Amino acid sequence: MKAAPNRNWQIIYASGILVLFVAMAFYTQALDRRKRDQRLGEATLGQIDTGSFMLKLALLGGFRGIAADILWVHAEDLKKAHEWDKLKTNVDLITKLQPHFLSVWTFQGWNLAYNVSVEWDAPEDKYDWIKQGITFLKDGVSKNETSPDLIWDTAWTYYHKLGFADEAVVLRRLFYDDTDEPFKTYKDRSGVPRKKDDNFQLGYGWFTNAVALVDEGQERLAGKGSIEQGLTEYVDRPLQHKGKPGDLHFRTMPAHAQTRYAVSLEKESIVGIPASFGEIAPLEWGNAHNEWLEFGKYEWPAFNNPKEMVRIDDVGHPERMAPLSENQRYWTDRWAHQTNYPYWLDRCAAEMEEQGVKARRLFYEGTKAYKAGRFVTEKDGNGVVHKGAAESFEEGLKLWDTVLKRHPDYRTDQLNMKDTGLILKRYMRVLKNIGRDLPADTPFQDKLRSIPADTPPDPFDAMEVIKTPIKEGKARSAR
Repeated sequence: MKAAPNRNWQIIYASGILVLFVAMAFYTQALDRRKRDQRLGEATLGQIDTGSFMLKLALLGGFRGIAADILWVHAEDLKKAHEWDKLKTNVDLITKLQPHFLSVWTFQGWNLAYNVSVEWDAPEDKYDWIKQGITFLKDGVSKNETSPDLIWDTAWTYYHKLGFADEAVVLRRLFYDDTDEPFKTYKDRSGVPRKKDDNFQLGYGWFTNAVALVDEGQERLAGKGSIEQGLTEYVDRPLQHKGKPGDLHFRTMPAHAQTRYAVSLEKESIVGIPASFGEIAPLEWGNAHNEWLEFGKYEWPAFNNPKEMVRIDDVGHPERMAPLSENQRYWTDRWAHQTNYPYWLDRCAAEMEEQGVKARRLFYEGTKAYKAGRFVTEKDGNGVVHKGAAESFEEGLKLWDTVLKRHPDYRTDQLNMKDTGLILKRYMRVLKNIGRDLPADTPFQDKLRSIPADTPPDPFDAMEVIKTPIKEGKARSAR
């Protein structure tokens, strides 16, 4: 008869255990959902050494921020001491503890690519650290996919640090020869991988993704929705810096990257890779022109009256400007000239013309002949005719004059006159060497006074800055 109470207790214990199991199952599901929303799975956290007491506490969640703060302070000390390897390990650990601490990704990506890389002399070493910086930023993007800032930072480093450094012609060759396909690949907005051998093309892809993300209405500010709506909860909760209303520079960058790629095709912007003309150059200049038109058609709210919309492309069309309010006309004109929109649009239109591409090819061939000391046209031992610098420059300048008469914004620009002036001065030197006077009908003579007396060589042209290029490479192809 005494067994009944024991059985009752057993039932109570069993029921309690069952309740606990059910509660834990629901709690585990809730944690899993939160982990997915926060992107805090193993792929995000990575492999963390949990041997220390501090990190064991951090992994529990409540002390994660404290551990990250301590490591962040230590990272600043390591930066001042130039302990680059230790700094990288330290910051990697911070990102594992706080994968949504966006400032860390931005800081370390810039630090590796810009600060650490310049501490090395060999271009190969510089390239390795720049690559580490970009790879770090890409890792940050993978863990913060709704951040246009990190996507833009990645694009900028591909575009600027590899394309505008003092050793750009060598760095671009190292990138060109790099066999690391993931490093040279981005995914377009439909998720299709796009591999590019040119850093400007890759920068264009990343810039385009950043702009598209903003246009899709994605924001990285945590307070705009709930976790259930799939918004990431960021550690530092910063405002979205890139792509906010009025951010002209952000939206111009796809066009700038595409334009820079088109420019690079028509000279030896990569050591050992010859310039490309033919069909590819006008095609890529046409793509650049379309990018600038796309930028110009974007509607911006007028600065002091958000209800009034402004399109920068209206600045070149008086019939569109006339019906606009005074405020709209003011901001259309101001922003158009702030971004130098008329120049870029007109430049692309001129360069994409068949005659424009032909003139560039003549300048390129003339410069090669000039540097080789072949001032006049001659035949080699096999009877092959090699056009001299004088003939190439003369024909190119006349053709270029014809093109620029149709494009006044580009013709009168100081950068263009500096570029054209260098060709004119070289033509004059060639004629002096062969005992000829400058023909009276030579174009651009009226601009000689405005051409700088000392025109330095183009630092982004290997033919100008490197006397003996490395082996010839494969020709570049259109995207």
